[in-house]
Amino acid sequence: MRLSKSDLIAGSIGAFALATLSYLLYAEMTSRSGRGSTELIGAINSTRNIAERKFSAQVVWDEVEKNASVYNFDTIRTADQSEAIIRLKDGTEITLNENSMVLLSLSEKEFDIQFMQGAINAKQAAVKTAGARTVNISSGGSIITLKNGDVSLSQDRDKGLNLTVSRGTAAFLSEKGEQVLTENQNIQSGKDGIKLYDLTVKLILPEKDAYIPIGADQAAVRFIWELPKGGFTPFLEIANNPSLADPIIKKRAAGNAAPAYLPEGIYYWRVTAINNVTKKVEASEIRRLSILDNRPAELIAPANGSIIQYRDANPMINFIWSRNESVSRYGLTVSRKTDMSDAVANTIVDGTKISINSLGKGVYYWKIASVPEVAYGQKSAESAVHTFTVAKIDKLPPPEPVYPPENKSIHPLAIVRKGLNFTWLKDSSIPQTQIMIAADKDFSKVIANKTSTDNSIRITDSLKEGVYYWNLRGLMSDGSSTDYSSAFRFRVATEGALRLVEPNDNAILIDNKGRGIPITFSWIKSELEGGYLLRISKDRNFSSLVKELPAADTSTEMPRIEDGTYYWLVRLIDEKGAGILSSPVYSFKVVGKLGLPVAVEPKSGSTVNMVKQDALELRWAAVKGANLYRVGLFQINNGIQHSIAAVETADTAYRFPDLKKLDEGRFFWSLRALDADSTSRRVIRKSDEARMEFEITLGGEKKIKIKSPRILYLE
Repeated sequence: MRLSKSDLIAGSIGAFALATLSYLLYAEMTSRSGRGSTELIGAINSTRNIAERKFSAQVVWDEVEKNASVYNFDTIRTADQSEAIIRLKDGTEITLNENSMVLLSLSEKEFDIQFMQGAINAKQAAVKTAGARTVNISSGGSIITLKNGDVSLSQDRDKGLNLTVSRGTAAFLSEKGEQVLTENQNIQSGKDGIKLYDLTVKLILPEKDAYIPIGADQAAVRFIWELPKGGFTPFLEIANNPSLADPIIKKRAAGNAAPAYLPEGIYYWRVTAINNVTKKVEASEIRRLSILDNRPAELIAPANGSIIQYRDANPMINFIWSRNESVSRYGLTVSRKTDMSDAVANTIVDGTKISINSLGKGVYYWKIASVPEVAYGQKSAESAVHTFTVAKIDKLPPPEPVYPPENKSIHPLAIVRKGLNFTWLKDSSIPQTQIMIAADKDFSKVIANKTSTDNSIRITDSLKEGVYYWNLRGLMSDGSSTDYSSAFRFRVATEGALRLVEPNDNAILIDNKGRGIPITFSWIKSELEGGYLLRISKDRNFSSLVKELPAADTSTEMPRIEDGTYYWLVRLIDEKGAGILSSPVYSFKVVGKLGLPVAVEPKSGSTVNMVKQDALELRWAAVKGANLYRVGLFQINNGIQHSIAAVETADTAYRFPDLKKLDEGRFFWSLRALDADSTSRRVIRKSDEARMEFEITLGGEKKIKIKSPRILYLE
C-alpha cells in the first residue's frame, strides 16, 4: 500500500515526538546532578567512607564528597562505618553517625531536621550570627528545640528516642507535654513512657566524638571520668551501637580510669557507677569514639626488586597496594632516584590500583602516601619505597602458573565430573601457550601435552591418585619459544572435609516464644559436585537422630527446633546417596526465654506506708534460669518518670535506704530477669520487663472516732 504525503508527515511528527519524550524521560531518570530550584543552606564539611544525598525532586541517591553543597529539602544518609558532618550557613553543625538519615528543611525563622534513623549530634554556634535560626529536630511524634545547645540523639531498635544535652538547653515536646532539659540531663522516650535522668558521672577522656588514629591492629585507649562524691563502684561499658545494647565490653573499674584495647571501628561508651551504700546507679552521657587505621599502605605490585621485561612497546605496569578502610585516596610517586625527587609520575588515585605504560627502560622507585582527612585527625602515612626495573629483551619470560597452586590437593571425583582447570599469567605478546603434565618432576613421564591460545585450559583426562607436576612455555608466531616455566606440583587424593558456617560451634540460640524456633544451617561449598545431607542429633554419635534434611545448595532451614542440646554435621553425597565427604561435628543449644518476674512487694496498685520504715523494700520471686536481676525505681510527676535508682543484683530483694528521695505520690518499679555470663557479665538472655505501680504515703492509719450524746437513755 502506498502512503500519502500527509501520512508520511504525521508519522514523522509522531516518531520525532516519541524520540523527544523518550530522551526527556531518560534524562530525568538518569540525571544525578540537578538540584532543582531549592535554596543553598550549607555544605558537607567532611565525610568518611560512604555518605549519600537525595534531592527533593529525585528518587536516585548520589554519593557525596567533602565540600558538596546541601540544599533545602535534601535527604542525607550514611552507611556502615561511615560519617558525614554538615555545616549550615548559620554555623549549626550536624554530625550523622553510621547508618543514619535526616531530611533538612529551612524556613524563614526555623531550621527543621527530620530525624529518620540512627544517631546524630547537633551543635549550635556559640555566637549567634545575623542569620541564626531556631533549630528543631522532629522524630515520630516528638520535637526537640535547641536553645543555644549541643545535643546527641539516637533511636533504639524499637524506635524509642534517647536525648542527651551536653551544652545549653533543649525543649522536648511530646504528647505528654514539654520538658526542658539542661546540661548533663538525659531523657528517654519509648514504649514504657518518658524517663528523665540526671547524668552525674562526668566523662573526661576521650573527648566527645574523638578520633584516634592507630598504626597497629588495636589502640590502647585510656578512659577517664569523674565520679560524684561518695563511695561508688564504676563500670565501663563500650558497644558498637548508640543505644549500648549488647555491649562488647562491660567491666568493673578501679577509681576514675580504665584502659581498653579496641580495633578499628566506631564505638559508643559510658560509665555507670553503683553507690556502695544505697546501691543506686548513676550514669554518664554516651559518647562516640572512632578508631581510625592510619597504617601506611603495603606495596603489592610491582614486587620489590622485580624486573618487568618487554620486547616491543613500553609495558603496561600495574601498581597495586593494600586498602586502608579509613582512607579513600592515595598519592602514587614514581622516580628514577632513591630520594624520590624529580618524579616521573606523581598522581592522586581513588582506590588501590592504577596502570601506567609511560615508563621505558630503566630502574625506578615508587611509594604510596595516604591522602588524609584533616577533620579526622589523620596524618599522611607513607609506605616503604620499593624498586623495580624495566628491561627490554629479545626473549620474553615464560607464562606463570597460577592454578592449581603448589601442593594443591584435588579429589579424583572432581576431575572425573568436571575436569581440572589450569590457569596462568602471560605477556600479551605471547600468542599460544604449551602445557605439559607429568608424573615426575623431570617430565620424563608426560601424561598430557596440550596448547591453548587463552590463559586457561580444562583437562578432562582421567588422573589416578598420586603426585603430578605441570609447567608452561610460550610459543611465538615466528616459531621461537620462551623458556619453560617453573614446575608446580599437585596431588590427586581422596581427602578433605566440608566447613560448617552456622550455627557456630557451641552456639546458644534463644526461643523467645517457647514454641520452638526455625534455624538456618549453612556451610562452605565443596569443590566436588553433589548433593548435601544435613544430619541433626541429640548426641555426638548420632544414635539419637532428630532429622535428616537433603539440600541442593549450601544452606537449609529446620522450621522448628525445641529447647535442648543438639549436634549437627553435613555430608556430601552422590546421586545414589553414597557419602563422599563429611564435615566435623558442631553443637548448639536452644534455650527458652526467661519467664516474667513476679513481684512479692510492693505489688501493682498497692500503697506503702513509710512512716515507721527505714528503707523501701522491693522483693520478688526467683525466676528459673536467671542469675541476675535489673531493678529500676521511678517517681511519676506530671507524666514524667524520674529515675531514682537503677541496680543489678543477684538477690531476689533490693533495699532502698535513701528515704529523702522518697516523697508522697505515685511511683513504679521495674524488674527484668537476666541470664548473664558469670565472667564477662554479657547478657545471654533476658525476660520481658515487669512494671509495678504503687503509691507512697507518710501518714499513719486514721483511728475510728465514735461521737455520742453524754446521756444515754435505755428502754
